[in-house]
Amino acid sequence: MTPGSVFFDQQFSFHDGESGEKLFVILGWDNGIAIVAKTTSQQHGRGTTFGCQPKDRFHNFYLPQNSCYFRKCTWVCLDEFYELNAVEVLQKRFSGLINPVCNLTNEMLRKLQDCALESDDLSGRQESIIRSSLV
Repeated sequence: MTPGSVFFDQQFSFHDGESGEKLFVILGWDNGIAIVAKTTSQQHGRGTTFGCQPKDRFHNFYLPQNSCYFRKCTWVCLDEFYELNAVEVLQKRFSGLINPVCNLTNEMLRKLQDCALESDDLSGRQESIIRSSLV
């Protein structure tokens, strides 16, 4: 699992216990743990200037339509982060529940990582893993 990789998960587990279809981006990877952020195509008051949107109601990173695979304008949600276990992700990939979608360019990934590191919602462990994965 490489930072900058975008995956589609048919059964993404949200913090509220629900699960559903979701695209997510790997921000960092270390010792079998991936730090990921989910995406949304719902604007809901988010800005539409490319890149980091730290002053929006919810911290995010805006990617215009056709960035990587995204067919719609997309926001990477940087107000909550997920820690995924590599073994569990591989099991879901082998069973066809998680599929690779595309890879962000190194330049785009670094801007996204820097933006994520500005988030107040990042734990110390998550910050450390993202910092160890900076491109």
